[in-house]
Amino acid sequence: MKLICCFLVIFICFNTALAQKKVHFRNKHVRKDIAKIFENYPDVNGFQINFRNDTAESIYILGKIEDNILKGSKYKTYYSLKYAGDLFFLKKKYSLIEKLTKNKELVNSIDRQSSNFILSVEAQSISIKPLFDGSVFCGFRHSSQLKFQRKLNANYKETIVPSGDSILILQAIVNRDGSLGKKMLLHGDEDDKLYSYICDNYQDYNQENKANLNTKGLFLPYRSGGTPFTSIIEIFVRLNPDRTFSVSGSGRERKLRIKDYKEDPNDPLQLF
Repeated sequence: MKLICCFLVIFICFNTALAQKKVHFRNKHVRKDIAKIFENYPDVNGFQINFRNDTAESIYILGKIEDNILKGSKYKTYYSLKYAGDLFFLKKKYSLIEKLTKNKELVNSIDRQSSNFILSVEAQSISIKPLFDGSVFCGFRHSSQLKFQRKLNANYKETIVPSGDSILILQAIVNRDGSLGKKMLLHGDEDDKLYSYICDNYQDYNQENKANLNTKGLFLPYRSGGTPFTSIIEIFVRLNPDRTFSVSGSGRERKLRIKDYKEDPNDPLQLF
């Protein structure tokens, strides 16, 4: 039995070593940019950038998080590089890392066998490993998102003047049926006319589509094996200079921040 266990350990380590390959950047400017990141952010132990088709699509920042997180990992933070809300916070907190993800020389200076891979960066070690597809996360129903965005554009009046930077970012619970539960602003002001405008239009949208919310509802909950679960989404809304709206969202790897949310033990919140 001990012999079998030893063999399994050796086999796993061998396969891990094959899957993970050390990286030496050919571009010295990229090496300097990475060194500068660890010099400027002592709270960062490392980061992992996920590349799909040679394009950075998301990143994990590794290190203890000081924010008030009620539920979720306190040692790594996920940022989608396709979601405007995550890009907003990433640039605000780790601007050098955000800049690195946009640097075309980063991917061009890596020897790789696939265009889909994970780049793992620590102060003294850099490696790549394969990237695999994940689950279906909570998010917008795409066709409904576009319809809601057109509704915001059509109903806007010049009297709705934002009090801040024209950006709202909120976190909300997505119930199993796709409706929104408790919510909390992560950026913006609840007294802002813009916030009231967004909420009123969301209520109107649901009223207009109440007979078909299962196919036209704005949000899709996280699903596993076809079963919907209570989950979290973060929503980004911006009033652009041309007075049109940009709307996006992400439900992947969110951390619960809604202070007055009470979890139902028979319907636990799923964080993925």
